[in-house]
Amino acid sequence: MAPADTSKFQLPSYTGVIMGITLVFLALFTYAGPLGYALTATFGGLLLLGYWRQVRWFGWVGLTLGLLLIWLVSRSTLLYDLHSGADFSRYKTWEDQEWLKIILEPLWYGALILAAWAMKPRTASGLMTGLLYAYIGLCALIIVDALSGARLYQVLSAALYKPIRPDLAMVKVSLATYAFVLLYWPLMLAGRDKPTFFKAVALAACVLAPLVTDANAPTLALIVSFAVFWIVRRFPVVGGLSIYKIMATLVGFKILFTPLIIDTIRRLGLGDDVRRILPASWDARLDIWEFAAQKILQKPFLGWGFDSSRHFGKPIPLHPHNMSIQVGLELGYIGLFLLAAVWVLLILRIGRGAPEVREGGFTELRDLTEAGEAVQTDPRPYALAALSAVFVIAQLSFGIWQEWWLALMALVTAIYLMARSASQKD
Repeated sequence: MAPADTSKFQLPSYTGVIMGITLVFLALFTYAGPLGYALTATFGGLLLLGYWRQVRWFGWVGLTLGLLLIWLVSRSTLLYDLHSGADFSRYKTWEDQEWLKIILEPLWYGALILAAWAMKPRTASGLMTGLLYAYIGLCALIIVDALSGARLYQVLSAALYKPIRPDLAMVKVSLATYAFVLLYWPLMLAGRDKPTFFKAVALAACVLAPLVTDANAPTLALIVSFAVFWIVRRFPVVGGLSIYKIMATLVGFKILFTPLIIDTIRRLGLGDDVRRILPASWDARLDIWEFAAQKILQKPFLGWGFDSSRHFGKPIPLHPHNMSIQVGLELGYIGLFLLAAVWVLLILRIGRGAPEVREGGFTELRDLTEAGEAVQTDPRPYALAALSAVFVIAQLSFGIWQEWWLALMALVTAIYLMARSASQKD
């Protein structure tokens, strides 16, 4: 994303404090339990709602996301509940409305992102330095606890929640590795001037934590993000086109054609060959995707309705473990097109100002969106690397509407924006 013009925007004096507390909560819940991410992002966003007066910074990305939310509500149970006489005067009726949570979350999360966007370099640098040290410490803690069989987490769970089985405790510990991979690139951008030792430790921890906890998706996301980072820096222009436009096109097609690709694999019987080499968990994912792809093609335009993934029974346990499949299943190709548009516009926004031709004078030492405004490094490859990690995980794990997952994405976005600010010269 291009830097916002904050020169005439006065930050409230408490913004840095609230952001600092938010990051402390982030570090705490990364180990104690990711469900706390929603509380963390909501805490920060609620206290920073005044930043919504800068909503124009979101541009077309925000507008398209708003259209997707409107379509989501229209495919929810709202109209049915109103027609059937649901008693909305009672709290429990509102609590049962999943669509209401999805609509309210952008309110807090958006404010948090806008506040981070407006952060001054000096404040952002201090916050990012603290988070970098916390990140390395957390990685070390996760590795040690995983090697011990998650014994520390079992003790913590028994004290705070309830006793937990060792295997489930290891699963809970492994969830922290998702945050590690997503935070790696923003922290490397912010800590570009830190000693090589710290960067090496952060990378080693980021690699070892998923391996020790047997978390496959974060490992794959890390590999893909490194590949994207290298490609974007090495080949900023391919065939006369900005690499960001190429990446945006590829991601858009991937989102739109995922259901068709999965259904083609099913029809040709290729899934049987693939299953022979897949681990059990990935084999189960393929079964879910093939079933969901068939259902998508039965209602290709409107879908089966928001949150309908939870109501197909055994073939889809809770959700399809794939962002594209879930949105296509629930919101149809109208929703899938809007989702693809959000991702395409986001990538193009990240790459704004990138060179179109090699003769354009590409340099990592200058942000080309603002001629004359020098920065210490080009933040765009870091942003796209982090986004690619989000994309990989979203295509393999978790439900797209899960509160903690949406909150983590918002927190990572805010941290990247602060890291980008911290990378600028005072």
